[in-house]
Amino acid sequence: MSAVLISSDIYRTTHYGGKHPLNIPRVGPTLDLIKAMSWYSDKSFVTAPIAKPRLLKKFHSNDYINVLLEVDEKQEIDEYRSSKYKLGTPSNPLFKGMYKRPATSVGGAVVAAEYAYLNGRSFNLGGGLHHGLANRANGFCYLNDLVFAMLRLREFGVRRIAYVDLDAHFCDGVASAFSRDPDIMLVSVHEANRWPFRGKIDENYPDKNLYAPMSKGSQDVDIEALFKYVFFPALEHFKPEALIVQGGADMLKDDPLSRLDITNNCLWSILARLNLLAPKVLLTSGGGYNPWSVARLWAGFWAILNDIDPPINYTDEAKRLIESLRWFRKDKVNPNLLFCLRDEKMPGRIKEETLDLIKQMNSIHKSSIQMA
Repeated sequence: MSAVLISSDIYRTTHYGGKHPLNIPRVGPTLDLIKAMSWYSDKSFVTAPIAKPRLLKKFHSNDYINVLLEVDEKQEIDEYRSSKYKLGTPSNPLFKGMYKRPATSVGGAVVAAEYAYLNGRSFNLGGGLHHGLANRANGFCYLNDLVFAMLRLREFGVRRIAYVDLDAHFCDGVASAFSRDPDIMLVSVHEANRWPFRGKIDENYPDKNLYAPMSKGSQDVDIEALFKYVFFPALEHFKPEALIVQGGADMLKDDPLSRLDITNNCLWSILARLNLLAPKVLLTSGGGYNPWSVARLWAGFWAILNDIDPPINYTDEAKRLIESLRWFRKDKVNPNLLFCLRDEKMPGRIKEETLDLIKQMNSIHKSSIQMA
């Protein structure tokens, strides 16, 4: 199956600034790596449009969108509105393009929903703003493109939608929008006791909201067990008409903003299985704060969407690209990221905390898991 890749050069030309975790190259190197691995075709690429305010106001409040537009233009905000809309904060700084960049993520999400509906699979590279709330910025996210992807699918008549979030941080914005929708299943696997400190086991809702907070240091065997014994059976029972996957890269072992030890091999395998669970699959990017591990994961995601098994090694061009990346952190780069596209496999034993989590989730979601 041929997938459609949606992205934009705006992710290369706009920057959060300073030492913000997102002030690193991510989307640009991913696109470059896709090309260097010979996985790119002009026929499969679509430039993401900038969503207009009228569209954004279908979910976000009028006041918030108006303020976001004004602040982007003036690059200043008073203390009251900064506090109310969470703009001009360390997490959500003022920068030129703070409207157009996330509005492009939304425009890409709408286009991705259209291509997923018509073509089967799509990748909104530059999307995944899962913290965005209706009336304010939240957690680096000024808007929420994932909400608009679901709304667009609904406009096509798609009712049963499953949302799977692979980010290390819980999808509080998406949950706020859809946790009570009876035709949407929300699945999130994330690190426990990490911002936004949501998605706890007591927030699960039987057979609908499946939230798995993994303990610090969880490895491939832990997330694989959660999918094998909880998520895959529940999704198969739900029988979604469309599947949206937020493919955050921050649960990878080399990410500075989480303490999980997951490899890209594991996440690629999960996506390959998810591809089989619905006739329409829409993938987005997400968190991820190490440019080397991010580009490798997302480029491999694109390969998986096209039924290509990512190889162990880079092409010569891809290796030169990876070696050219830089960031502002003093941390040394894991040399394995420079030598191979695939992470080293991580053998291990399932943690007791994970086994206990699986038992709790099986008890909460027993009807959908046992009937699958």
